[in-house]
Amino acid sequence: MAKSVQERSAKAAQKRLTVAEKELRHKVRPGIEQAMERIRLRSKVPIISEVLQIAIMKMDLMRDDELADFLSYPRHEIVISENVARKFYSESMRELIREPGDETVQAPNRLE
Repeated sequence: MAKSVQERSAKAAQKRLTVAEKELRHKVRPGIEQAMERIRLRSKVPIISEVLQIAIMKMDLMRDDELADFLSYPRHEIVISENVARKFYSESMRELIREPGDETVQAPNRLE
């Protein structure tokens, strides 16, 4: 005979207690949710919670330096070319000459 919904729920609750399962909740923005879904599809893991559990277990196996590198937030490096810096400087000087304010302007020794 098939178990009732209440019996299945009670059995599941007992199993969660036995294995000390704990529910964690985490709010994410749409971009993170989309990335998680792409990862889930690429890895062919049917449930996102499994993907997260596997990722955490793999991170736990990493050396400290590997983990620190892996968890460092990607930052965009902004590089301004010398030509752009020179153009910006000359346009800024032209604007200050055209409409001087209370700024004090010193010419730089060199552009960096």
